[in-house]
Amino acid sequence: MASEGPEFGEPEFLGWSLLRELKAQSDDQISRSKFLKLCCLADRHLLETHEYDVGLARYWYMYGELANEHEFSGRFYNAPQAMGWDGQQYIPKPLNSDAFDLSEDGLELITDAVGWTVQEFGRENVETIKQHQYEEHAANAFIQEYSELRWLLGTIDLGSQQRLANFTESGSEETVESNEEYLRQQLDTMMQSYPETEGRHEEMKTLYLRWDDTVRLMLDQSAEYSRIAEFLDDFIFALSRVVLRFEYSQHISDERVDEWEDDAVAVKSNFTTTVRETRRTLLEDRSRSTELDGISRAYSRAIEEQIERLRSD
Repeated sequence: MASEGPEFGEPEFLGWSLLRELKAQSDDQISRSKFLKLCCLADRHLLETHEYDVGLARYWYMYGELANEHEFSGRFYNAPQAMGWDGQQYIPKPLNSDAFDLSEDGLELITDAVGWTVQEFGRENVETIKQHQYEEHAANAFIQEYSELRWLLGTIDLGSQQRLANFTESGSEETVESNEEYLRQQLDTMMQSYPETEGRHEEMKTLYLRWDDTVRLMLDQSAEYSRIAEFLDDFIFALSRVVLRFEYSQHISDERVDEWEDDAVAVKSNFTTTVRETRRTLLEDRSRSTELDGISRAYSRAIEEQIERLRSD
């Protein structure tokens, strides 16, 4: 009776080796997001440094690049509930290298790439890793700009008197007239960098412009920055599921793409409804505000006329 072959391939060996090295470096819990992001960094290092492609399935999503764990051939890790925070921690299973179908080059080069990744990023938190991905691996300027806007919304209070400092290309610091103006400038920069000629981006252009105009309505009405940040996240979520994971991915199976296609239709429809309803509410609020302003002005004129009559009596 012929013996069964290895259970896993080189993509799984990359992930398993990464988890082992991270555990050897520190006994800290390894989150799903950190694990899947570091898989991508190790894979990129393999491709860029050694021109070696293990076939790792990865794609760009909401806040950076992720390995698609659904494409792994099996579970080479355990993922129990994490302690102290919501989510799972990732722990490598006690396997031997003969559980993996590896070439000699693969064994050496993957081990090297994993070692580099853990040395460079193993002790970093997910936010730092995500920032590195946006700065070094974002496919276009638009992705970087919406990330900048998200960071901006997470650091300011539009209702405060504090003004944000803006930095020019020369590195000199300047202060804009208001935080609202700074946000408008960032929206302008996003619009200028929108990659409308790149595949699915063109399909999303009209909806993106409607979203942008709605954000500006929010600014006109001095909406809470947390509300604007939530609306930005709605856009990034829709863009990720309708455009990004299709346009900026590798080694994704046809079956997975078909699933994404079905999901993209529903997500785009839901986001269209979200934008329409948000605009409707904002426009109604603006209409009521205009009516109240008119009533207030009429009331003020009536009071002034009454005062003048009293003075003349």
